[in-house]
Amino acid sequence: MGKAKKLSRNSLLRVSAIRGSRAQVVTGPSAPPSAQEHAIPLIKKLSSVDPKDRALAASAIANLIENPVIRSALLKEKLVQTILEQTLTDSSEEVIVEGFGVLRNLALEEGYDVCVFLWRKDILAIVLSYLGKVQTNIAYLKDSNAAQKTLLFSLIENILSLLTSLGGSSDDICESIVSRLPDLPNFVLDILAHPTIPDFVKVIAAENLYVLSEANAAYIDKIQCSGFISDGNLGVAVKMYMSGVEYNIFETSRTASIDLLDIVRSVNEGLQAVDINKAIEIMQPTTIDGVVQPTIYDNNYRSAQNSFVAVEMGLELLTEISEALVMSSQHGKQNRQTEAVEDNDDQDDMDILEDENEMVVEDEAMDGLDNPVVALLLETVLPVVTNFVEFKELRSRALQALNNMTWTFNSFVPHWGNSKAGSLWSRLLRLLLSSDDLDLESRTGCAGVLWACGKLKPKFVTEISVNDVRLLIREFQQGGETQEVLEFKVRIVGLLGALALPHVDIDVTKEASIFLLTQVLATQHKPPEIVIEALNAIYDIFADMTYPFDDEIFVKGEFLNHLMKIQPQVKQMAKKIDRRKNLQLRTKADEVVVNLQRFVAYKMKERKGLLNKP
Repeated sequence: MGKAKKLSRNSLLRVSAIRGSRAQVVTGPSAPPSAQEHAIPLIKKLSSVDPKDRALAASAIANLIENPVIRSALLKEKLVQTILEQTLTDSSEEVIVEGFGVLRNLALEEGYDVCVFLWRKDILAIVLSYLGKVQTNIAYLKDSNAAQKTLLFSLIENILSLLTSLGGSSDDICESIVSRLPDLPNFVLDILAHPTIPDFVKVIAAENLYVLSEANAAYIDKIQCSGFISDGNLGVAVKMYMSGVEYNIFETSRTASIDLLDIVRSVNEGLQAVDINKAIEIMQPTTIDGVVQPTIYDNNYRSAQNSFVAVEMGLELLTEISEALVMSSQHGKQNRQTEAVEDNDDQDDMDILEDENEMVVEDEAMDGLDNPVVALLLETVLPVVTNFVEFKELRSRALQALNNMTWTFNSFVPHWGNSKAGSLWSRLLRLLLSSDDLDLESRTGCAGVLWACGKLKPKFVTEISVNDVRLLIREFQQGGETQEVLEFKVRIVGLLGALALPHVDIDVTKEASIFLLTQVLATQHKPPEIVIEALNAIYDIFADMTYPFDDEIFVKGEFLNHLMKIQPQVKQMAKKIDRRKNLQLRTKADEVVVNLQRFVAYKMKERKGLLNKP
């Protein structure tokens, strides 16, 4: 299935996609040639006798970390060691706050390597010592002046954000945080419940709770023991993260009194409540005479940023929930298929496969919209998510969600696509084939949704032309050899296979089928994922000789001879896949080898039967 994989713990950055485009403007060809000229003086200023200079230097470093060239130079100058040994032990609270800000941004930008380094340097011991001070300051918040409150809120934000990145980077670090900071859940929940602490801090706290509670039973137990927060006055981003926490509890502890339907309904309501046009407009960088101006992080901007984060989070949750639904459905079907095969030992191979398919369709028809979560996703959530595709900043996330949702519908509601899938099909096909600025994630998402829609074999697929097929093949031929590119190519192969079977234009089927066979014949030079998907598509397309194109394409194109000759190479391909490293891929490869033998035998028998007819 072309589902999007569940995102990692650290997949959601509070910094929006808009910031990424701004960073490109700042760090492009016009950037200063020498990053050292920025890095060295700033690091020296961290040792200035004037605390204001030290704070300004740390603040400047935190902002420059967005620039990958300058960030690399800063790291070479042992920035992390300086912050740990010097800045975080400073006598000035402002310097300390800015120091945590530097580490926070480094963890966000550099990810695993910096997080592991900080962990090994025992950053958790430092954080633990400051959490106690923060709790004391929160207790006296009413007596604090504006400057003290600002420092306190910034410190909480930086520490919790740092912990989120640390926990999201590694299971070992996440477990270490849970064991060494046992009061962290209480601390975070107290922040969320505190009436004086501003919403932007609560967003960071809620995200921390969400990330650290993912697949973490020990942390979830602490959350549940602490009591769960449900405050209607919380901002939309906080509410969305809390829906994520509820989903984590639901996934990890099935005995919890949490209804998945309520979670999906809450997520959908949150998405509908956001004015994303307004949020993106506010977050767009201001340019004067071609120079991007510094962002002013006022309440208006923070509110817009939180709205943007809420949508990102909501789309991620829908992606995860849809994946879980379809995986559960597939697991049930596999068990039923196994039972069906065991009960039909005397049948021919192709008869067994046909019986399995009929049995699955019957089960799907019975399941249908009886599942209330699937029904809500199909009838209410689908159009809401589709609307976010038009926003470039959210497009890839929206398409990931749509991809998993459409495959879920295929598993539960085989005839869902009469109108809804047709609308998605026409919209996304043009987007994929006509947009020059579509990033790889969005192209992959488009291909996945189109593949899911095409698997329904609906009438609207017949609208595709030979030229469209050639454009899809051209899409396949572009790109490098990364795992991300491979995922995109596999989806294109699956899509072309789905297009070939129901099409009334034999030229479309021929163009797609020859492409698929070409991939198989190049087995020695192709990733196994592509060969496997191409063979599975060929099995489907030419499963029945009564199809009008079987003689014109399969017979005249000598497909059977080619498939017979390629069998040894396909077997060798499967054997080269290490079961210990990739059991799922090896299992698929073994299945496609067995099915190739069955398919060749079946087609030989089929043609022989035809020739023996009087």
